[in-house]
Amino acid sequence: MERDPHLQKLAKISGMADSEAFYKILDCAMTSEEARFLVQLPNSFSVLAEKFNMTEKEAEEKVLGLARRGLLSRNPDKLSPEKFQFTSIAPILHDNILSSAPKYIPGGMPKLWMNLYKGENWCKDIGEMYALFEDPLLRVIPAEKAMPADLKLLACESITEIIEANRDLISIRNCCCRTMGEETCHHPREVCMQFKGRAEFDLYRGSGRKVSTDEAISIALTAVGAGLVPSVTNISRTDDLEYICFCCGCACMVIDPGMKAGSLSHILAPSRYEAEINYDACNGCRYCVIRCQFGAIDMKPIAGHDTIKAVLDPDKCLGCGVCELACFPNAIKMVTERAENFIPSGIKDEEILHF
Repeated sequence: MERDPHLQKLAKISGMADSEAFYKILDCAMTSEEARFLVQLPNSFSVLAEKFNMTEKEAEEKVLGLARRGLLSRNPDKLSPEKFQFTSIAPILHDNILSSAPKYIPGGMPKLWMNLYKGENWCKDIGEMYALFEDPLLRVIPAEKAMPADLKLLACESITEIIEANRDLISIRNCCCRTMGEETCHHPREVCMQFKGRAEFDLYRGSGRKVSTDEAISIALTAVGAGLVPSVTNISRTDDLEYICFCCGCACMVIDPGMKAGSLSHILAPSRYEAEINYDACNGCRYCVIRCQFGAIDMKPIAGHDTIKAVLDPDKCLGCGVCELACFPNAIKMVTERAENFIPSGIKDEEILHF
């Protein structure tokens, strides 16, 4: 069957022209008429009105409707509907569509993305893309309740201080990755935390809801308590952090492809901290092994001990502290491993994080 030429154009500019699974996603996400509209963006409402024989108000409503469904990305500098354009970067299109309000996600859409991710091995492509980065774009921040009371976190690595710095506007939306992996991942889903322009865009398109600082902190505590790893942009400028993600190894499109391709260190930097295990206190319960999203802990025999103990691989530990929260015998302690200047003031290609 001949493909719609406008869908073909959208797939081509997304770099996915040879993907049958991606065509099915586009076909499910939009009508032929909507595809014809999308290829004309960005454009002014007056131009769109003339091209499609509608009023400017109707053109504006059309743009808003497409934004609600995750098909449009915002201009990084200004939330202007006339600056919106088709989300042509496939991973960002995935994020936008699957983080939309549930009523705007077409039936079967999560499975279509999973078919692309696994069936066409898009997971491998993403992992190989991460290997191209010279500096990690993202960074793990520690679970604050896992840290010793006498250890002072920097503002840019403190969940509480990041939230407080953005108290004027905070939104919470569903995790796009766990929406795609809904059949296999059972971690909390409504945990993606957005600030500033990202929060404004979420609220504009109805994909997120505004929350107070207290609720945001409560959501963060619930997320890390469930074993999710908090991460942010890899910069030390607290006021420029626009989100906190809470990730898992079973669904996250950073951790999963990065680990499978061996490229995780290219995209995700560790925190300044590392887990330290006291073998005398460890009772071999294995809870830390189950909780670690990075496979950094294994159970092994230790000389001088009758039972197997939790053993850390420091090369795999990203310093999230989630294991410490699950250690009932208090055998794990988070210690400072890296200096403050480990966190850069800025990163290369930072602009790709604005979508």
